[in-house]
Amino acid sequence: MGLPNASEDLSSEMEVDAFRRLFPLQYFERAVASADGSALAKIGSTTMLAAIKMEVMTPSLESPDEGGIAIDFHMPPICSLIVRPGRPAEAAPVLSKQLSRKLCSPVSYCY
Repeated sequence: MGLPNASEDLSSEMEVDAFRRLFPLQYFERAVASADGSALAKIGSTTMLAAIKMEVMTPSLESPDEGGIAIDFHMPPICSLIVRPGRPAEAAPVLSKQLSRKLCSPVSYCY
């Protein structure tokens, strides 16, 4: 078994990125098809698609009774005029962090 070839990894990553940019709808349909769960929400003329993928991992020795969550937020160019092809949207990391905080915070009920 040899070492991974960096140029092959880069080439396949570029192919996936090119497919994502050229065919955004098909790219997201494939992502949802491989997801453990998904949801489609529409409010007015805004439509949002969420896909969830889960992975069971071994907990760390320091905190064996705790889990973790990672959120990766994507905004393709098709979603807004401010999102440019080939670059992640500036709002994406901010939204990922806010979603992580909200999901990991203690639940509070507002009545």
